[in-house]
Amino acid sequence: MAEELKPSTFYTVFGEPQLDQSKQEALLYLYQPIIGSAALSLYLTLASDITIEGKSPSLMHTDLLAAVDTGLMNLIKAREQLEGIGLLDTYQQTDDEIGLSLLYHLRTPMYPVKFFQDPLMGYLLLEKIGTRRYDRLVERFKPKEFDTTTAINVTKRFRDVYRFDEKIFDSQSELLEKTQDDFSDSRDFDWSLFSQQLKRFNLILSVDEREKLQTFQTLYGLGELDLAEYVAKAAAGEKTGVNFTYLRQLINKEKRPIIPTASPEAVTENKETTGTFSSQELEIITQSKKIAPVTFLRAIKREKGGFETNTEVRLLEELIGRNLLPKSVINIIINYILVIQNQAVINANYLNAIANDWAQKKITTPEAAIAHVRQNNQKLVRKTQPSRSNYQKRGAGRKEALPEHIKQPPKETKLTPEKEAELNRKLAEYLSKEGDD
Repeated sequence: MAEELKPSTFYTVFGEPQLDQSKQEALLYLYQPIIGSAALSLYLTLASDITIEGKSPSLMHTDLLAAVDTGLMNLIKAREQLEGIGLLDTYQQTDDEIGLSLLYHLRTPMYPVKFFQDPLMGYLLLEKIGTRRYDRLVERFKPKEFDTTTAINVTKRFRDVYRFDEKIFDSQSELLEKTQDDFSDSRDFDWSLFSQQLKRFNLILSVDEREKLQTFQTLYGLGELDLAEYVAKAAAGEKTGVNFTYLRQLINKEKRPIIPTASPEAVTENKETTGTFSSQELEIITQSKKIAPVTFLRAIKREKGGFETNTEVRLLEELIGRNLLPKSVINIIINYILVIQNQAVINANYLNAIANDWAQKKITTPEAAIAHVRQNNQKLVRKTQPSRSNYQKRGAGRKEALPEHIKQPPKETKLTPEKEAELNRKLAEYLSKEGDD
């Protein structure tokens, strides 16, 4: 690229470098020691080129060289430092009239909390600035906690302050879901960083392998560095490709979470509803969007005193691989089968029937999943009342609320009201802790 790039080469910058104070501090205190002042200057200059439309006009590198006050080779070095750390993606294209031109995709820096959660980034910073200054930065950016145990929560609930018409809300669900998709962050997992890590092991993935790894990443909620390490181990000794059977064994063995024993607190009653959902339902909705399905499954099994089976994990893997439902909706299905229906294990036919039905009905959010369950007079989180009317349609025959083509699971002994309340409380608490990690 060095011999092809010239001061007269055109470039365009695009991206969303919306740098709030926290990200500005991350660039200054955390990234700059690693990438250097020249790379930081280049990043800020490129960010200033982007207009309100999210991209810059077509510019020449002559202007860029003048703005950062450096030579061409130093600019290329600074650019490569940004690329290597994950702040910049560079694309080149050739036009018959203007020849070579470059596209710079500017990435936003990680928030300080996420930065220190990444072992590689923490190590790079530690290596550059030393232990003493590193400790000071950790203390500076460490999340601050405030003790409210002796205070009384007098916060108003949603329903106390705002009027909410559920029917009107449901009528706008299609528009709202489309808006949610438009603004959803599809870069929870940075595949560019993951690919860079694989280069350390001289690994190149096929398209099929990449698709399978996307399923594994969603299923287990792995980070870029962890997944790269597992893939490297699963590819070691193989003539070609990745041994996915061994990869699955590695992840299940090493990533099994150590879940602390729940404290023997007294069973509390369900809180009043907030908006259209109870507080426990809201907690499960929130965490279903954050937590990997395997972790969600393990949390429920643990609170019920059981354990997940290899068959259940494989069933979830196959379901995710079909790309029919997002992980949040899959988590709601897990909760429905194991908590609402109180099944000991997830049955393949039952899981696939529910997933197929929900996919055909285009249920793409946990809120929509709960609304669908409620339309059949069901509840996402069981109430403490033992009445079966909460789980069945009213009318002749007391038919099960699920669609007729879904086979009814085997009958099981109901949980006692006290056990139901305890399970719901512990599950919501555990998921909350897991989602904050």
